[in-house]
Amino acid sequence: MYIEIEIKGENTMSDYMSSTIAQGIGFSSTDAYQTALATERMGHDLANKYANYYAKKSRAIRTGRLQASGVDSGRNKVYSAEFALQRKYPDSSEIISEKDCQKYFNRIVKSKTYQSLVTGSRGQSNPQLRFMKASSSPRVAGQASWNGVALRPMIGTNKYTILHELAHTAGHMHHDVSFRVTLVKLVSRFLGVQMAKDLKKEFRSRKLKMSVSQNIMSPLKWLEGYNRMAAMRDKNHLIKEMKND
Repeated sequence: MYIEIEIKGENTMSDYMSSTIAQGIGFSSTDAYQTALATERMGHDLANKYANYYAKKSRAIRTGRLQASGVDSGRNKVYSAEFALQRKYPDSSEIISEKDCQKYFNRIVKSKTYQSLVTGSRGQSNPQLRFMKASSSPRVAGQASWNGVALRPMIGTNKYTILHELAHTAGHMHHDVSFRVTLVKLVSRFLGVQMAKDLKKEFRSRKLKMSVSQNIMSPLKWLEGYNRMAAMRDKNHLIKEMKND
């Protein structure tokens, strides 16, 4: 579908794109490519680069993920933040019985908070809880899958691990932005507002973002930034050449 837009100013296209995403209107990367060409300021290569930018940005807004699917490079930073938090709030990782785990798990899953956080077809509104065999890897406290949550006895049978895994089953099988936001909300509701604030602080201290920008640049605005970066690269290249002479 080709959408012809008269580009009178920078806000025209930006506002249009924002509204198409907010309303769920099908504006594809192909449409973005054609719109970039329509500015008559871009050839095929630049229009294609703009379309790739649009696709990546719109995917991040839609999924709450800054990284591509299958990439979870922020996981270790998330774990580091959680370890720091648990040192400050040791009661949250205190081992409880399997019976108490099940009661706590059921309470959360049935709550309005959890149900409101379940994300579309990716989330599980009624995940099941099971317990791993004692011989399972001692490094794994818990696991979330499309079958629900599994906890390792004497390591993962605690309230915090349950919340962590349920943030996954709510529809975030990664440790990116949407997972972190969901986890903070669960911690706030079930372990306390102050603990949630401290968790968010630990995330941010490790440069883990807690939001995804909803703004998508118009083709001309994107081109300005692209040309500015290209000029900087050329300048740096020239400086290196002069130093080598």
